[in-house]
Amino acid sequence: MKILMLGWEFPPFFAGGVGIACYELTKALLEQYQDIEIDYVIPYWPKDSEERGKLHILNADSKKIEPRFHLKKIESTLYAYDSPESYAARVRDVLKKEGQDGSPKNIKQIYGENIFEEIYGYAEKVLNLCAKEHYDLIHAHDWTTFPAALMLKKMTGIPVVSHVHITELNKTGGMGGDSRVFEIENQGFAGSDIAIAVSHFMKEMLIHHYGVDPAKIRVVHNGGVTDLNVSLEKNRPFVGGEKVVLFAGRMTLQKGPEYFVRAAKKVLEYEQNVKFVIAGGGDKLASTIELAAQLGISKNVLFFGAFSRAEADRLNEMADVFVMPSVSEPFGIVPLDAIAKGTPTVISKQSGISEVLMHTFKVDFWDVDEIAHKILSLLRYEPLHTHMREQAMKDFERISWSKAARETVSVYHELAH
Repeated sequence: MKILMLGWEFPPFFAGGVGIACYELTKALLEQYQDIEIDYVIPYWPKDSEERGKLHILNADSKKIEPRFHLKKIESTLYAYDSPESYAARVRDVLKKEGQDGSPKNIKQIYGENIFEEIYGYAEKVLNLCAKEHYDLIHAHDWTTFPAALMLKKMTGIPVVSHVHITELNKTGGMGGDSRVFEIENQGFAGSDIAIAVSHFMKEMLIHHYGVDPAKIRVVHNGGVTDLNVSLEKNRPFVGGEKVVLFAGRMTLQKGPEYFVRAAKKVLEYEQNVKFVIAGGGDKLASTIELAAQLGISKNVLFFGAFSRAEADRLNEMADVFVMPSVSEPFGIVPLDAIAKGTPTVISKQSGISEVLMHTFKVDFWDVDEIAHKILSLLRYEPLHTHMREQAMKDFERISWSKAARETVSVYHELAH
């Protein structure tokens, strides 16, 4: 089978979980199935190449993969986790660096005037690049790739799998969103032959909020990052026996950093020798820093900023507890990174990973009292801490990309027949 995959990010640039999921799934498919070939198409902005990092071919141990994997780059200003606002601000900034003003006229001469115009312009480029190739199916990851997938389907008749890692509703915590993004998502779900949801949590959202027919949805849970050095040994960076509680993720409403800080305040009322580390960047960073100051806990809350894969490993090694208080998380692979480094976790019930991760504390994202209680339990009681991290390692070994690849190929064959 020859698969056309359409995505919007690919490691090593550590933008988020979608890129990691695409990488791991692609690698697992190629490792397990010698008869699969994948063309992976991404938007690529040469002027931005330094920030993105060097794109690399999957070479996973084996040279058997390389001849069957082709990374195709199309020049475009699209970027991982772009929003209409971030797209406009970034393009204006680039024009300013080039000595031009950021007027709509200047933007339109070089780039899409807005993110939606750019998405459809990108779709045309995908069509020009791929229309003459033979593919058995198109596998599209998330809303920015849906127009390209549907245009190719209309021209060639090739079936489409839409892989739903996140939706506009998840990003906004169920509180509205951009109606134009909703429309593209709706068109993508309606036009695809099968939709892969990364969890039952996501499947229910597709059914009840997007009106997707349950008969065309298949649930395929993600795995964890496979290139981690798994270890239960802890590396303590602070003096005086300070404990470390970690939040790592994009600083957005969806990820719930506010609830992490409010829980930190409650923990510090009982245990003062604790550092709360917040790693990540995003639109909620400034307000989260202000909240820590308002609560009077700034000296105990450290803001790390954006981080790389290597830095993520180091942060998880130093942490005593990892917390993911997401408001609406389709899956959420970051707790698995923590578990691989011997760190027990507290995760929100409003997450897909809570369906498959058994040895963790599960809480409602809004219940900061309960979050604080679970953190304190893990910090104070060493036998509990040891039990949770050792048992969670069994979950880590069971939640695999090999299983995800098998289930994805089952979807491929279902469409092929």
